[in-house]
Amino acid sequence: MSCRNSKPRRSGRLFAVLAFSGALLATSAGALRADAGAAAEAAGLVGTWTVQVTLRDCATNAPIGSFNSLVTFHRGGTISESAGSRTFAAGQRGAAQGTWARKGDHTYRQRMIALIVFDTAPNLPGTPTFDPSSPVSPGFRAGWQTVTHTIEVVDADHLTSAGTNTFYDSAGAVYRTGCSTSVAQRFK
Repeated sequence: MSCRNSKPRRSGRLFAVLAFSGALLATSAGALRADAGAAAEAAGLVGTWTVQVTLRDCATNAPIGSFNSLVTFHRGGTISESAGSRTFAAGQRGAAQGTWARKGDHTYRQRMIALIVFDTAPNLPGTPTFDPSSPVSPGFRAGWQTVTHTIEVVDADHLTSAGTNTFYDSAGAVYRTGCSTSVAQRFK
């Protein structure tokens, strides 16, 4: 008798285990579809971009110089950036790190910070200390720089952005602000 009773119990237990496993798989598949949907939505920005930054006069919007940069927008809302500006002395400005977030359809906000590890004197045309063999530079103080931009996704492979940058000395005092725009192309 115990053999007859154990088969229905085993079948019942097996059915319960299979039903529970099926429910877990269905829930997991739903979560994976939701993650895939979120990733597809964020894929408009996620990836590495080659960027041309144009520094601008904040009052007139006139261009005052440009440089190239590489920016990676990571899933989860973080940024890594390497700038190629010759305005800084070699090794003076570290790579930037930051965050990004969606503001609206095809619009995002980014905020980055980079360390400036040592001071340099200005090297500006028309000044007595100008050295034409060195890059033109307004000079920088050790501290950090923040960059805040609003980004527009133009299409799957192109971005534009505009915003401000602020320079802080090592005591946290603002000593310079500026404006910039950029155009970017997805690196493939």
